[in-house]
Amino acid sequence: MRHLGFLVRRAVASLATAGIILASGPVVARAGGQPSTAEIDALVAALGADDYAEREAAAAQLNALGAAAVDPLLAAAELSDDLEIALRARWLVDTIPLETGRDPPEVAKLLDKYKRKGLAERVQVMHRLLRVDDDGGIEPLARIVRLDRAALGSRVAAALLAREWQPDDPTWAGIRDRITAGLGGSMRPAAAFLRAVVTFSAADHAAAREQGLLEAGEALAQLGGTVPQAAGGSGDASHSEVIAETTLRIFQQCRIQMLLAAGKRDAALAESRRLMQESFAQGNDAASAGEQVAAMLVWLAERGLPEAVDLLAADRPELIRDDAVVGYAAAVAERLRHRDTEADALAAAAFAKPAGTNAEFIDRLQTAILLVKWGAADWATREYTGLIDDPRTPVPQYAVAAITFAEFLHDQEREDEAAACLRRLLAGRKNGRQDRDKGRNDGGDGDGGELILQQIGRDPRVIRSRMHYFESCAAALRGDADARRKAIEASLRSSAKDVDALIALYSLPDNTPAQKAESTARIRRALEQIENEIQADPEDSNGYNEYAWLVANTEGDLPKAIRYSKLSLVKSFDSSSYLDTLAHCHAAAGNKAAAVRTQTLALRQEPHNRTIRKNLARFQGQ
Repeated sequence: MRHLGFLVRRAVASLATAGIILASGPVVARAGGQPSTAEIDALVAALGADDYAEREAAAAQLNALGAAAVDPLLAAAELSDDLEIALRARWLVDTIPLETGRDPPEVAKLLDKYKRKGLAERVQVMHRLLRVDDDGGIEPLARIVRLDRAALGSRVAAALLAREWQPDDPTWAGIRDRITAGLGGSMRPAAAFLRAVVTFSAADHAAAREQGLLEAGEALAQLGGTVPQAAGGSGDASHSEVIAETTLRIFQQCRIQMLLAAGKRDAALAESRRLMQESFAQGNDAASAGEQVAAMLVWLAERGLPEAVDLLAADRPELIRDDAVVGYAAAVAERLRHRDTEADALAAAAFAKPAGTNAEFIDRLQTAILLVKWGAADWATREYTGLIDDPRTPVPQYAVAAITFAEFLHDQEREDEAAACLRRLLAGRKNGRQDRDKGRNDGGDGDGGELILQQIGRDPRVIRSRMHYFESCAAALRGDADARRKAIEASLRSSAKDVDALIALYSLPDNTPAQKAESTARIRRALEQIENEIQADPEDSNGYNEYAWLVANTEGDLPKAIRYSKLSLVKSFDSSSYLDTLAHCHAAAGNKAAAVRTQTLALRQEPHNRTIRKNLARFQGQ
């Protein structure tokens, strides 16, 4: 049964629209054009009047005003201290449409889906809007900043758009005009911050930049003062808090970039220090705080503030000394300051941290992965080698370390080492036996490679295929055509649908017509197998990506490959490898601009990935 109060309010609104009910509170003149701002503000204030009839009459008139009252109502819903005003304003904006007649069909479908979903699904829709071709979803995403009745939804959309701004990104100029159109006259804090970024980035003189910085600071003060909940107060409060904190950090980092772009290094350092101090003041455990500070320190160092390490050393020197991840982050900062002696000393101290428990070995593996992301190839190599060589390393960490290390070596074009790493994994561990109860190596007879891989759910045939593919890459670097072909064939004997091996076979320069035809037939069979796997498990993003990657680099249904590539990104937002695949799809379709844009986004996720960087240079030169 529907609540009677809801039906009464609807009836009142309908009668007011027809001009039947006369308001007892503030009246907006219906003749002579749009009401004034003061008149609308008076109506919003009347939503909290003591007299029930006055509240209902104000609600009816605001409902009749439609778009003219949208922004004041949303501001009241989000910011009003009067619960009655906030709730009534929220109810009034609940039926405001997000879509417009000018939205392309893809966007219209996404917006329709957006209205019918919960917060998690809405965030996924926002991700898709952000990456609609030709930036067709940017204005609607900015419209969500303005019109989503939930402050948390508005905040997430604004954070996604603010994160797109980079001082040296040539595509931003086109994006910011679309953002401005979508924001309209919104007074919400998230909209105000985003508008400040647009103002700052478009400024051609110091006064305009100062105005943008000022407005961003004022909006941040409002954004940091509350933890908005999901629409209708539903959802887990702690989850909302996490989202609020994450988006706030994005806004804070964006403003630091604005300060740096304005040449205000001292102010940027002061703000950075405050953020690092907040990581410990928020009640985080030491490990979480350390990870947050380490990420912040590397982020600052990569954007031209490596001296931020001095602030951390002054405030929390024990963290650099005791936490390996923070120690490595400090080492990265020192290296970017060209203080190599200090950097190597910090990295050596971090490497020397003891590892004995299962959790400590997991931490070491995560540290190695982070070092790759941070561009510290030599320190990552040492960490990976230490994990693989240590007979105490638990089997799961040993296996994952070997696989990820091999992929890192492949990216570095250290192909023989990459193949050797997987060969060693497949041969098994000869120096110890896995204690199933303790998860530790106790010095027995050893485990076979297949048993090790089964424990982490990996198919040994796929790993063997990858090993042979790395061998083919090594042969290609040596210029040994015969060894290259043999290694590719060995790879495909282990796994007939190894997409990289199929691409390599298809691309061999010495293929005869018969060999080319055979490689094409193999590709067709592999695509059929991947399609069957997708249909069996449509939630697995890897299948979509494999299909798209194979077609983009050989032949097949390219529109379908592009569609599948986008689906993989729906499930794994802004994955660097999946963006790389989509860029190859665009390049294969002859869309150079889209290929370059997408590959630039991939490089933003992994700035030290050599393969992604090389592919971007190739697309730019086409």
